[in-house]
Amino acid sequence: MSKNFSTVELPNNIEMEKEILSSLLLKEGVAIPAVAKILSVDDFYRPEHKIIYRTILQLYAQGTPPNILSIIEELKKSDELNKIGYQYIFALDDIAVTTAYSESHAKIVKDKARLRRLFEIGEKIIDDTQKGIKSAEEILDDIEKIFSTFSRDEQTKSKKISPYFANSLTFEIECLKNYANRKTDFENIDKQQFFSPGLYVIGATPAAGKTTFCWQLLEQLATNGESCIFCSYEMSSLELFTKTAARHLFISNKQTSLTAADIRRGAKSMQLENVISEVADTQLDLQVFELQDESVDDLLTLLKPLCTDKENAPIICIDYLQIIPHGKDNIKSGIDDTVRKLKKFQRDTNTTFIVISSFNRGSYTQSVSFESFKESGNIEYTADVVWGLQLNLNYPTNPLEIDKAKQQQPREVQLKCLKNRQGNNYDCYFKYYSAHDYFEPYNTPSEKFDKLKARL
Repeated sequence: MSKNFSTVELPNNIEMEKEILSSLLLKEGVAIPAVAKILSVDDFYRPEHKIIYRTILQLYAQGTPPNILSIIEELKKSDELNKIGYQYIFALDDIAVTTAYSESHAKIVKDKARLRRLFEIGEKIIDDTQKGIKSAEEILDDIEKIFSTFSRDEQTKSKKISPYFANSLTFEIECLKNYANRKTDFENIDKQQFFSPGLYVIGATPAAGKTTFCWQLLEQLATNGESCIFCSYEMSSLELFTKTAARHLFISNKQTSLTAADIRRGAKSMQLENVISEVADTQLDLQVFELQDESVDDLLTLLKPLCTDKENAPIICIDYLQIIPHGKDNIKSGIDDTVRKLKKFQRDTNTTFIVISSFNRGSYTQSVSFESFKESGNIEYTADVVWGLQLNLNYPTNPLEIDKAKQQQPREVQLKCLKNRQGNNYDCYFKYYSAHDYFEPYNTPSEKFDKLKARL
């Protein structure tokens, strides 16, 4: 019998793991994004370190600075504090004095984790060989499958169909089915769209309300238990949050005249106070990242610690694509590079991206199409779903008709699905109460629009 690897001390560096955990508590967790980009929870050797690292990431995701006391309070919510003990956690406070080496130490711990994985793979191969219950071909297929998932950074691009059908297909379908009940609370979209993880791009003509639509969409998803992040290069969190207040106020009282701008200027009413209290009590998992000069690489570094759990990955909206800084020579190549990086991150983390895009000006009086995205890179190839949001008019039209439509309250808006890898293309219609930041779905266009189409 060959020596069983379980009797061998597997590669590890306990002191380095402690150093990393301690450094993550410094300067309100400034080193967390860089370390989380390298290390997953399972890369730590000691079970206590796995628990502490996972807790630090959870606190960071909640916007709570990780420190000894916040870790203890979080662990009190489960039985995990008893597994570790107060003394072990308090000892972390005295180990690291700088964050300067956090990233290099994380790479060392990562290498140890890879070596442990190699030991585990070797043990499995030897065990299967000794038992003789599999043929050499079957063992080789197993080895290929194991190494294909050995590392996200190093996984092979090749997958053989027979091993995939035998080992992975059913499992991945079952994972995808978990998203069948994900609801946007836009009933017309939910009837048409299986809202699974992927890269969604939404473009819009001016005055169609693309930011308001996406903000309401994320809020409704968060109301249904999803974790949502709105990355704003344009609007402040105050502007977005007052959109929520104005919308809820309008839903509760259609006669209200208060807008988001009024609320920001200090307007008050008893009904508004009730709305503020009700939203505060919801405890929605919806947060805003206010961004300015961050490149797509900077943004993904910020998001990485929040996307470590692939089974509960967040829904992330980016507003908007064209103003994300890039280092390319022209806008189109810069946008192409940004979209490719977003798609790779989405696939690696199982997140759902909703990316807002502007249209080229020549398309403002035309019905939305892929031509509307002409200056927005190769979106039609990379995105899983492409939406176009436009005023519900008889296109092509003219600027005068568009101005008249903008003055309507509510405005009629059409969401046109131009591409859908998850099903058929479709159209959805909304009444957009622009003064109150509220989209209300309805099943068919207005009677007036039906008659107009019938005459054509």
